[in-house]
Amino acid sequence: MDSDARRTGWPLVSLAAMLWASDLVLRPKAQAAGISSIQIVLFEHLALAVIFIPFLALRRAEWTGLSFKNWLGILFIAVFGSALATIMLTEAYRLGSPLLTILLQKVQPVVAVALAGVALKEKRKPLFWPLFVLALVATYLLAFGFAGIESAFESPQLASILLALGAATIWGTCTVVGRAAIKDLSPPVMAGWRFIIALPFLVLANFGVPAPTGAHVSVDGLWPIALIVLLPDALGMTLYYLGLKRTPASLAALAELAFPVTALVLGLISSPSTLQIGQWVGLVLLLACLQAIQATKSVEQEPTLAPQAG
Repeated sequence: MDSDARRTGWPLVSLAAMLWASDLVLRPKAQAAGISSIQIVLFEHLALAVIFIPFLALRRAEWTGLSFKNWLGILFIAVFGSALATIMLTEAYRLGSPLLTILLQKVQPVVAVALAGVALKEKRKPLFWPLFVLALVATYLLAFGFAGIESAFESPQLASILLALGAATIWGTCTVVGRAAIKDLSPPVMAGWRFIIALPFLVLANFGVPAPTGAHVSVDGLWPIALIVLLPDALGMTLYYLGLKRTPASLAALAELAFPVTALVLGLISSPSTLQIGQWVGLVLLLACLQAIQATKSVEQEPTLAPQAG
């Protein structure tokens, strides 16, 4: 593919990033209708499993010869990344600021790159590690602003922040597991299996969770879930990987800035909560660190990570 063709996919990457940001509006709407975080993720996975089953059937030659190690990797990603982390993200929306929750997901690639350097022995230039430390400082500022450690632990949003960071850490770890164990699977096949394998665990987790009260509440909560499946999940994932094939990594990183920008716009419109000055500083610093890691080529082979919600 020539250099010009390699630059035609960035609008798709940018549009996918904008669709991912819609998650911060849609999940809280389903929760407001009385559907629990676990139930939202369960319904989401049921729909996505149905959508991706045809891809698995068409590409069965791709996965029929997988090794035990491959299946262990898929199991890890399905249980922890697809089920647990998505529940954590959804619950973080409920307990705190949806805007802050989704912006904290920008930590995912930082975690993935750092873990890949340690676990996979990928080469990192010396400049990467100071940028990594600076990204950690930026993450703290984004989460708590200029508050001290004691004030941070007393923050009313502490549980939400920890859940959001926990989800980001799990998804970053799943990127490394995917690189190590199942790097030869195409994105549709990987997605299909993680949605299907996560289902039994989500069904078990759903036991004991009270059902939504009233049929009208269920209907009110199902349309946001349907939009989650169609927009940030299925369409966002498809556009992202189609665009990534025709976009250099450096240009894709810039196109993905549409994610925090759209999240900011949607968050400020849909929620009364805003970011404090210290949190704005943290957000700008975190985005600058991500761009600096890319621009200075501090990573020889950077894990590409689409937000893993769903």
